[in-house]
Amino acid sequence: MNTQLEPPRVPPLSAAERSRLRNQVMDRTRPGDHRPGRRWIAPAVAVGAVAAVVAGTLVVAQKSPDDTGAAGTSTASPEAKVGVDLGPVPKADVAKIVADCQFPNEPGPAQLVWSRHVRGITKDSTALVAVALDTKKSTTQPPVINGRRKPGGGGAPSTAKLGYRYCMTRTPPSGKLGAIGAVGRVDDKAWRTQPTAQRALVALGTTDGDFTNDLTTLQSWRLYRAHPDVAKVEARYVLNGKTGPWTSGVVSDGFAYIEVQANGKFTVGQKLKTEVLAFDAQGHQLPIG
Repeated sequence: MNTQLEPPRVPPLSAAERSRLRNQVMDRTRPGDHRPGRRWIAPAVAVGAVAAVVAGTLVVAQKSPDDTGAAGTSTASPEAKVGVDLGPVPKADVAKIVADCQFPNEPGPAQLVWSRHVRGITKDSTALVAVALDTKKSTTQPPVINGRRKPGGGGAPSTAKLGYRYCMTRTPPSGKLGAIGAVGRVDDKAWRTQPTAQRALVALGTTDGDFTNDLTTLQSWRLYRAHPDVAKVEARYVLNGKTGPWTSGVVSDGFAYIEVQANGKFTVGQKLKTEVLAFDAQGHQLPIG
């Protein structure tokens, strides 16, 4: 009896079977901590894709023409198609605006600090706006009635002793237009408040309810002290949920002026809400406080 039997013949493995066996051996010999890394490849790619989408969304949002943008961003100016600036006050009108910057009983004349010629409330009118200073103090005593000072005759209030005032005069005279001219005292606190990088505009005078005799034009205007970085100001009105066109204002010599107008049929006492933007010379939006 022959005990030395030959093993049965094994048919040769195909290339696919050899590859499968090799992979099984290699998988069993790899360190166990490699496998979780392979499972996280897809989620990591997904997170990267989400980040890319978010970044893309932010870029698009910043370029939106309706977005006012955050201060310091490169948001472009709305590029207003309407402007109010008509240049310096004509020499022939300087005396007029100086006279209109005085209050009754002031010895005057007021000293102009800043002035500008701007568009009027109608197509055939203009206006002069100014900041002025009363350099002379009245020596006359205000009238007294029944032991009290006559209203409006007591001089500057304690909050406006520096003598600064804002002024507007209209051509033709305001009586013919319906819209009034104005002279108002600038509070000492407002005058002493300097514009800063965080608050580029400081309001000195404002009105939001000027209108023409026929009540078909409603106007709002504002006069500011401006930070040196301010190169451009723009404004638009908001009325009954609708916005008007962006209107370019005036920036010169440390002051700024904006004005907007709405046309329609209005009532006495109606107000016009105004949105204001300020930009530097590179078109970056500035915070205005």
